[in-house]
Amino acid sequence: MIRLTRTFSVSDCCVHADAGECSSVMRANLRAVAAALMILLFGGLLAGCSAHAPAEPPLKAGIHAVAMKGGRLVTVHVPAHLAGPAPLVLVLHEFPGSGALAMGYGFDPLVDADGFVAAYPDGLDGSWNAGGCCGDAADNDTNDVAFLTSVVKRVEARTKIDPKRVYVTGFSNGAMMAYRLGCETDLFAAIAPIAGDVESGCNHPAAASVLHVHGLADSTVAFDSGSEAPWRKSDNCDPPNVTQSGGVHRSIAACAHGRTVEVVTIDGMDHEIPWVAAKGFGAPDIWAFFATHPHR
Repeated sequence: MIRLTRTFSVSDCCVHADAGECSSVMRANLRAVAAALMILLFGGLLAGCSAHAPAEPPLKAGIHAVAMKGGRLVTVHVPAHLAGPAPLVLVLHEFPGSGALAMGYGFDPLVDADGFVAAYPDGLDGSWNAGGCCGDAADNDTNDVAFLTSVVKRVEARTKIDPKRVYVTGFSNGAMMAYRLGCETDLFAAIAPIAGDVESGCNHPAAASVLHVHGLADSTVAFDSGSEAPWRKSDNCDPPNVTQSGGVHRSIAACAHGRTVEVVTIDGMDHEIPWVAAKGFGAPDIWAFFATHPHR
C-alpha cells in the first residue's frame, strides 16, 4: 500500500530557496502527489475488478432449496453417505407442476439407498419450454435449456458430482423437456422421458442412452414410436430386440460404445406415471437403467 506521509507547503520549500526555485519544487511535489493518487485509484479499481463473490458452501446431506437467478427454485436432495463423486439425476415436473410435485415421482426414496443426488427444479410458472409445448415457458420462448444447464452447473459447484453420470428424467411436459436437453446438449449420459415426445428439432443429438416409457392408452400425449429415432440413427444402433412380460413391452437396441435405446410401452396405461398407476414398471427400473449407462 502507498502511504502519503508528508504534506508540502510554500514555507517548506522557500526556507532555503528563492521564489522561482520554490515554485518549481512545489510543482514537482504536486505532480508526485497526483501520480501517487492515480496509482492508488487505479490499484483500487483493479482490486475491485478481480474480486470474486465468495464460493457457496457445499450442500450437506439432506434436502435444500437453492434459489436460481430469476427467482426459480431447485430442490436438491443430497444422500446421507457419499463415497466419492455421486451421480446426479435431474427430475422434471409435468405441466402445470413444480419441483415439489416432482419429488413425489418416486425417485426421492432412492437417493439415500442408491447414493445419487436428485435435483427437482421449478419450471416457469409451472411449465417448460420443450419447443412446441407448454404454458408460459413456451409462449415466452424461455431458454430452459440454458436454465437447466445452469442448474446442473450450480449443483456440481456445491456437491461432488461425477460428470460422466449426469441423467435427466421427467413426466409429460418434463419428458418433452428431457428430450430437448438430450437433443441440444451433451451433458447427459442418459435420458428417460415418461409419457412425452420430441417437441423440438433433433437431427443430430449427442450420443446418449435413451429410455422412453409410455402408456399405449395415453389420451393426452399419444405414443410416438419415432421419438427415440434420432438416437438410433446417430448412434448406429442394432435392430431392437422386442420382449413382452404381461402388459409391459420392451424394445431394446444395442448401440455404439455400450449405449442403449430402449422403449417400454404399457398396455392400458393412460397419461400417468406407471408406478403410481401400479403398471409393473417403477422408478427403480429407471434408476437401474441410469446406473448401468454412464457416459462412454
